[in-house]
Amino acid sequence: MFWKDQCPGIPGECQTPGCTGAATTRCRECHAKKPSCADCAVLAHRNLPFHWVEIWNGEYFERSDLLDLGFVLYLGHHGSPCPNIPTRGAPVAFVIVHINEVHRCKLHYCHCPGSLSQLRQLVRADLFPATLERIETAFTCEVLERFHVDYDISKRSTQDFVEILKVLSTGDKETGEVKDRYRDFMISSRIYRHLTLVKRSGRQHQVVIPGRLQQDLTVPCMTCPIPGFNLPSNWRDTPEHLRYLHRIVFCADGNYSLKKKTKPDDAHDMALSSGQGYIIPHVDMKEYLTKKYHGKAPEPEDIPIICSGFKIPRSQRPGKFKHVDVSGVLSFMCDHLHFRPGGTADLQTAETWGHFDYCLAGALKGTEELFERGVSYDVICSSICHILDRFEQWKPELLPIIRELKMLLPKLHMHAHKDLCQIVYAFCYAHGFGHRHGEGVETPWAELNIAGLSTREMTAGARHDALTSLYNYWNWQKTQKMGK
Repeated sequence: MFWKDQCPGIPGECQTPGCTGAATTRCRECHAKKPSCADCAVLAHRNLPFHWVEIWNGEYFERSDLLDLGFVLYLGHHGSPCPNIPTRGAPVAFVIVHINEVHRCKLHYCHCPGSLSQLRQLVRADLFPATLERIETAFTCEVLERFHVDYDISKRSTQDFVEILKVLSTGDKETGEVKDRYRDFMISSRIYRHLTLVKRSGRQHQVVIPGRLQQDLTVPCMTCPIPGFNLPSNWRDTPEHLRYLHRIVFCADGNYSLKKKTKPDDAHDMALSSGQGYIIPHVDMKEYLTKKYHGKAPEPEDIPIICSGFKIPRSQRPGKFKHVDVSGVLSFMCDHLHFRPGGTADLQTAETWGHFDYCLAGALKGTEELFERGVSYDVICSSICHILDRFEQWKPELLPIIRELKMLLPKLHMHAHKDLCQIVYAFCYAHGFGHRHGEGVETPWAELNIAGLSTREMTAGARHDALTSLYNYWNWQKTQKMGK
């Protein structure tokens, strides 16, 4: 550690072949940190603009940007100056946030006839602008990608990530202050994350999976039975007693950690992935929610628990939902632990028939051709009350599917039910379900609950985008590991 604070070749002669200048500079990022003069350091970093350098001031090494050595970043010519730069054209002062902190720099655009717009030049140089007007701040794609992966894995908030970059950066020469880039980064990272979802969904490459909506941004489960994709051509000829081989099975559960606080919100904030991801947009449930929570004759507060042995709902006391706009989520997963597109809804208090019905309808999309479907839910014995009447009024086209839907209790939760439920809704007594447990939807909560510390502070749209990214990352990890 102390050895790094000195350099045997400084002060001395520049070690670049053919140069006899005074060696005053070394790069903190380059391997071996070869001493060089300022001019050689700038030339060597023509395509490495975001390296930090150390300049010998006679007593110690002073950490600096390449800007302090006169470095200018040129766009459009692989780091070389554009031959058509106006004679009196001055470079633009820029602040660029990279994976190794915040940098000050000077930048020249390409001025060749027919050159791209300034925005396109920045994007093609892997610089993501913070605004479209008077662009003076940009973020490298590396730092945006790092945050995207960091949030999906560690669930660290945007504010914490930006604060780390800010603390590590070299500030103003006189005050040492580093301007806060939190708001700019928050907007840019959200847009970048959405664009990443669009790219990975295969939409731009016209990747088509039968039963999948064209605008879908989610990572689908490739193991669930999909006619025309992973089922044999003669699957429709399967004998009735073997049709369970091509059955799709879902599991559902409520989570009360992914909440959203009641606080001043941006009424114009919309999720960029609205209607294209896992979460049902509020506008789709507006009529139901208005009738339930704001109507003259509100419906029952939650799913009525008719099973006298089920004790868990007693813990959902009204005081638990004070000061929150969203108390949690209700999510559907497939049997292979992939979140289902359109199978998640925000809860306002406890789980209700309406939330269950909307999520179930979303999870069933794309399964219309299959013969059999199954679902497990910890209060399934209460959820099926009047379910045919509800779907007949709300979604009559799904009524034939609901009639044939196999509804069962997860194996762990069923022990909280009375004996009759443990027999009627048991997996082991249902044809073709074998030793399934139906508790798979519980597994992601241990990891995703940590994200609740940041999502509860977000606006409604930003929260939906963050959850969509987290769900997508979970599905992608599951897809990658299926072959192992």
